[in-house]
Amino acid sequence: MSTGQVLSATFGDVHVLKFVGSIGYTDEWTFPLSKSLRAYVDNLFQTPAPGSSVLIDLTEAKGIDSTNLGLLAELGKRCKSGFGTKPTIIAQQGRVLNVLQTMSFQTLFTILDVDTPIRGELDSLPDVPDSQVDVAFMILNAHKNLVSLSESNKDRFQIVVEAIEDDLRRKGRL
Repeated sequence: MSTGQVLSATFGDVHVLKFVGSIGYTDEWTFPLSKSLRAYVDNLFQTPAPGSSVLIDLTEAKGIDSTNLGLLAELGKRCKSGFGTKPTIIAQQGRVLNVLQTMSFQTLFTILDVDTPIRGELDSLPDVPDSQVDVAFMILNAHKNLVSLSESNKDRFQIVVEAIEDDLRRKGRL
């Protein structure tokens, strides 16, 4: 999967994330966008402002891998606990919207079928070095988030969670 782009902006108390292109690992099995998204989520909730909201624009996303879907699931959970609000995802009819529905994202998000992307001044999420994010644990926790959404996700991703945990145990990290 080739790298896409994740953009962000804040308009008042609305935090906007916009995904463009294919969002996932690169051919070198690095996770630059995942690490940036991980850092964004952590920073967003360092000092959460109750009543703030999150809008995620997926209208221009071509695809999203399971790690980034798991990070979005975490964002959805943390919005409820940190802001007291349910985030909104806009996506157009097609593959991405179908994946969200199949993965039970409607339990965490308000999902709207919209074909007009958000316009405005948005900035790319900054690159995050490996030293700031433990990639193995990021991938593990992202997949645990997906497993927690539904039985069908558990059937899909529990084997991934177990494989990562086994690998971390063999390396003495778990």
